[in-house]
Amino acid sequence: MKSDPVYKKVRKLIDERELNDEYLDDAFDLLSSKIEHTPDCAWAYGLLAEIYYWFGETSEAEDKLPNYEEGVRYGEKGVAVDGASLEANFWLAVNYGSFGQEKGIMKSLALVNPMKACAERALEQEESYFYGGPWRVLGRLYHKAPGFPFSIGNTKKAKDCLKKALELGPKFYLNHLFMADLLISLGDRDRGREHLEWIINAPLSKNHEREDGITKRDAEAMLRRI
Repeated sequence: MKSDPVYKKVRKLIDERELNDEYLDDAFDLLSSKIEHTPDCAWAYGLLAEIYYWFGETSEAEDKLPNYEEGVRYGEKGVAVDGASLEANFWLAVNYGSFGQEKGIMKSLALVNPMKACAERALEQEESYFYGGPWRVLGRLYHKAPGFPFSIGNTKKAKDCLKKALELGPKFYLNHLFMADLLISLGDRDRGREHLEWIINAPLSKNHEREDGITKRDAEAMLRRI
């Protein structure tokens, strides 16, 4: 898969998406062509789900939900083709989470178990994917889902998962932001503040300055609230 020239080109376009606003559209076109000629290419569906996640992250408020919904649609197609696909499972889980956040938690409880299953399948394939992404998704899910008897929420599991994510992606902003949010919710403001200050003081990542800038602002806003 990773030797496929289309995969390599698309991965580069997505990774460098902040350099040119048309790169995601170019990647979309390449993946659409790939699927047209190879309809059982699960990773292509997974990367289309990733593209729609980034569309959702950078769109206006009213456009976020439709983009995440498209991300879910493509992710589900990828999982249907190959239930073990790393890209399809991970980006489906991410889009489930973002879609659920936009819809509101009580309207999204039906997504909890599918999201957990996708993250666990991605974890089995590559726990370090996207800076400890499978662990990060599970940690966030255990933190934000309601607890027993309504759902699977569990702060101990959330902390364990986010610790693993931080071990695998120590310089990834979201790992620190999600851990800070969890620690603050548990009353550990000092340790939560440490993670927020790390984000605020860390250098912007090359080619991802816009993305990191958004997370810095989120960290600053969270810090003002504690």
